[in-house]
Amino acid sequence: MPTIERSFRANGGTIVLTVVGALGLLVSFIATVAAFVGIESASGTPKLIGADNELGYPSSAFAMVIFVVVLAVGAAQLSGARLPQSWWTALVVVFSVGVVFVLWAAYLAFTWLLLVQLLLMAVALAVAIRRFQPNGSFAGLGVSLTVLSTIGFFAAFRLTVDKVGTFTNPTVAPSCNLSVLVSCGKNLGSWQGSLFGFPNPLLGIGGWIAVFVIGALILSGVSFARWFWIAMNVGVAGALALVIWLIYQSIFALFTLCPWCMATWAVTIPVFWLVTLHNVRSGNIPVPARARSFFATAYTFIPLITLICFVVIAIIAQVRLDVIHRL
Repeated sequence: MPTIERSFRANGGTIVLTVVGALGLLVSFIATVAAFVGIESASGTPKLIGADNELGYPSSAFAMVIFVVVLAVGAAQLSGARLPQSWWTALVVVFSVGVVFVLWAAYLAFTWLLLVQLLLMAVALAVAIRRFQPNGSFAGLGVSLTVLSTIGFFAAFRLTVDKVGTFTNPTVAPSCNLSVLVSCGKNLGSWQGSLFGFPNPLLGIGGWIAVFVIGALILSGVSFARWFWIAMNVGVAGALALVIWLIYQSIFALFTLCPWCMATWAVTIPVFWLVTLHNVRSGNIPVPARARSFFATAYTFIPLITLICFVVIAIIAQVRLDVIHRL
């Protein structure tokens, strides 16, 4: 019995990955079949069930591909394979993308099958994070930048798709128009939505891809020069300044809360604090020793600092727009 217990402790993650991959593959396959049945049986205009209509295929088909990867990794390890750390780094990124994608699909068209896929994908991500040994003290920074940039990219991509939709079919409201208060159509159609002469989300697509690559390189052990970190800090500070201006315009000029814009705000704020406090604690931005110690401690409280920023924005929105009573 002790031998079985020790074996499970050593291979528990592998067993979990294998089971999660098998269950996820089964659930996503059923959801994909159900989506195509719905398409074939629909009267009038066919509608994908639990699908991203911009992609043009059921979201569960994409999830099914990732669960095949999960199952393959688990089965390979059960057969004795030992994956190098570079593999686990890649798997953390892939499973993070999977979690964000399924969450996005569930937002577009919620089904219980999508919820099960999301939970299984989250378990696979948790196992992958636990199994890989990232680059020392930079591990949290690399994982955070990778995950946050993935969310930011999806938000920017979605806003770009909705902006293109207003060009191709002006009579159809963007899918993010949920109510008079919560909508993005007004934001996209305003001059504030194209501040530099082109849609603002295009900046997000390029910027978040850059942050994603930097996060992935950090996880793979790449070290950057001081000038690079300072340049990145200037970039994220500029992004934060733009976001603060857009928040002001959205609340005080346009009187709307754009869902995908808010997703962008939600990830830009922690990315700014992550990069800035990392630079201070690492000495890339020179400060007195006592202040450096303070900021090093503050780095561990970034989730709380971010939450405080969110609360401040929520209070301002409530005072100005009376959000609670207008939802």
